Amino acid sequence: MANRTFPICALAILHTAALAQVPDPTRPATLSATAPTPGGVDPTLAAGSGLQAVILKRHGGGKSAAVIDGRYVELGGKVGERRVRKITENSVVLQGERDAEVLKLIPAAEKIAPRKATAKKPPTNRANPG
Repeated sequence: MANRTFPICALAILHTAALAQVPDPTRPATLSATAPTPGGVDPTLAAGSGLQAVILKRHGGGKSAAVIDGRYVELGGKVGERRVRKITENSVVLQGERDAEVLKLIPAAEKIAPRKATAKKPPTNRANPG
């Protein structure tokens, strides 16, 4: 009986080890810790810089926040020398001493208002005029 359970236990352990090596698809891509970084750039910034997520707090307590360069920053918080001035559903405004920078969640996407549907006339039967 022990001879039968050993292979099953061994397969279960190998299966668990294989699953532990599967990357989490919901995490942002990062560079390998052993990979050389060009110019000494921080790997976390090189892999996922910019605006990555927006968390809006419309009702109730708490502040709106954003994930910028992998860091959670609330409205009014700082990113480097710039302060988070405004958070919308797809952008964040960072205010510096002299200028402001707008980070877009999806830079190529723009929100377009829907067009009103026009009523179509039913097709007329031209073969049988009446």
